[in-house]
Amino acid sequence: MSRRLLTLTEAADYCRCTIPVFERACPVTPIALGDRMDRRLLRYDVLALDEWIDMAGGRTATADTQDWLAKL
Repeated sequence: MSRRLLTLTEAADYCRCTIPVFERACPVTPIALGDRMDRRLLRYDVLALDEWIDMAGGRTATADTQDWLAKL
């Protein structure tokens, strides 16, 4: 079973970039599992990361659906 919420290190690795590059480039706001000031309790939602990656690559749900329908 894969994880849904990732630490900063895991999220950067998931996106295949270093932590500094991830922090500069990624617009996804992490979820605070406790005190927002405690960075150890911040988690990134994989679905939100996937959505950001899709949008950065020019893919949208509508475009994916249209592409699938066009193939029929």
